[in-house]
Amino acid sequence: MKKNKGMAYAILGIAFILFNTLAFVIPAEKTLTFWIAYIFTVIAFAVQIGVWKLAFSKAETPKSKFLGLPIIHIGVVYLIAQLIAFAVFMANSALQAWIAVVISVLLLGVSAICLITTEAGRDEINRVEEKVQQKVFYIKALQADVEILAEQETDKDTKTALAKLIEAIRFSDPMSNEILTEVETQIKDKVAELKTAENKSAIITELNLLLAERNKKAKILK
Repeated sequence: MKKNKGMAYAILGIAFILFNTLAFVIPAEKTLTFWIAYIFTVIAFAVQIGVWKLAFSKAETPKSKFLGLPIIHIGVVYLIAQLIAFAVFMANSALQAWIAVVISVLLLGVSAICLITTEAGRDEINRVEEKVQQKVFYIKALQADVEILAEQETDKDTKTALAKLIEAIRFSDPMSNEILTEVETQIKDKVAELKTAENKSAIITELNLLLAERNKKAKILK
């Protein structure tokens, strides 16, 4: 990711140099309109640094990288639009300065609104994803605990019963809920008992019943 980030900034730097070269090499009258358009274009380049830094800074997972793409896209579209506006004002430097101000401010304002709303949406998606991960952790952790017990088990019948229990857990509703806390606590306690229990078959039977109860309650919650 650092390599991509470095390449992006390098491209931005080259584009800025080309912009300045063309802006001052092309013979055009440097009126107030020209300078206003020039300043706002420089601001548009500066905005890219902040936008790309924001997008890359949160790109820790493939999904967060994907969610950062719309933010970069908005920033680039804003820069292109501002460059077009600058070209128009440079070619028509006799236009009144207030026109350049209005158009440039509108471009900046609309882009800022789009960036803010897109980033807010990105944060909300990440928040919901994190919440979902927390809710499915219970079943994942429960399955891992029983799988460890199954690997350590030496009795053939018990091992088979544990394998069936693992399947029951695997196909259980992955989403947890506060309402399921009581039954989930009972399941967790029973799994803990399995580690030292002599009559494991009875506990496994209880666990299957508790899992069935949990799944029925989870289905009602949907």
